[in-house]
Amino acid sequence: MAEKNANDKSVQFLYGTKGGRVLLHVILALRVPKLLGVVLRSPFSRFYISSFVKKNGIDMSDFTDVKFKSFNDFFTRKKAISVDSDETHFISPADSLLSVYPITETATFHIKGFDYTLEDFFEPKRFSLTADETFKDFIGGTCLVFRLCATDYHRYCYVDSGTQNGNHFIQGSLYSVQPLAAENFRLYTKNRRSWTIMTTAHFGKIAQIEVGAFSVGGIKNHFETASFKKGDEKGYFDLHGSTIVLLVQKNALTLLDKVKKITDSGAEYRVKIGECIGVKNSF
Repeated sequence: MAEKNANDKSVQFLYGTKGGRVLLHVILALRVPKLLGVVLRSPFSRFYISSFVKKNGIDMSDFTDVKFKSFNDFFTRKKAISVDSDETHFISPADSLLSVYPITETATFHIKGFDYTLEDFFEPKRFSLTADETFKDFIGGTCLVFRLCATDYHRYCYVDSGTQNGNHFIQGSLYSVQPLAAENFRLYTKNRRSWTIMTTAHFGKIAQIEVGAFSVGGIKNHFETASFKKGDEKGYFDLHGSTIVLLVQKNALTLLDKVKKITDSGAEYRVKIGECIGVKNSF
């Protein structure tokens, strides 16, 4: 299902006007997102929950525990998820809007008017790593961008069984991840993010990058070095909308026709955590 790119009115002002962009940098310089996070983690913020649920039409029937201590407690709520268990199926890691971009043989890909490089994402020199240890395996592959809206479930899972060896955290800014913001800023290399490279049982190596957004105070991954099963919870975001980027090796994955048709047109495709979005190739 395709969804139109929608922006909040505040995002339209802050990212779409010259005066708004000036104000945005003042907001970030004054650490307003951090202060907002403190408020939304306090007991006083729980009074905002009912109006947020009503305004955004959030279905709470999946959640058995509805006694929340704060808005953040509500935002990071847990639910039982349904996972496609077929080993040859590639699943979505989160409730989100999916966009797909090819990674060229020169290790670049194009998102919302900006060219990104794999080196931009990993910043290997920051961790005393090389291209061989980070991004070389993903040249010519596929970049999957899962954009979570503020109303989405903000916990995410592993897309296949496998192992990982450490998370790499990059402190960055907290720009919004809404479409207009992505058209004006190189969000995916400016924002706070954490990445890991997973060796999976059926899809080769997969890089997962969690990208923070406005007022997201934390990217909470449960494990550093670990073995995991498909559908296990990998972690969660604190507060507001965020993004997960998956980098998949060349020829490892074929997207479902219904997904490819929408994403090839430049639109976002609505996905649910654990649902099949593609199938394994023999590569």
